[in-house]
Amino acid sequence: MIYGEVGRLADESLRLGLRQAENAVLLGVAAHCAWLELWLDAHRAASATLSAGRDQRARTRRLIRRGVSPAEAARNLRLV
Repeated sequence: MIYGEVGRLADESLRLGLRQAENAVLLGVAAHCAWLELWLDAHRAASATLSAGRDQRARTRRLIRRGVSPAEAARNLRLV
């Protein structure tokens, strides 16, 4: 009877170890996904900022080519 109990406990400890390993892997994947999401958010924000600046400079250059003074063109005015 005691040998059956030892075998059952050994089997249970093996399953527990596998479950803990699975949980550790899942935690690692979740941490990686969270880090990637934070990095992508920062990348999107930086990209939007650079794009807005580039668009503003292009708009200013177009206004200057239309004859608007550079100081007025740089003030973000809208021509109608």
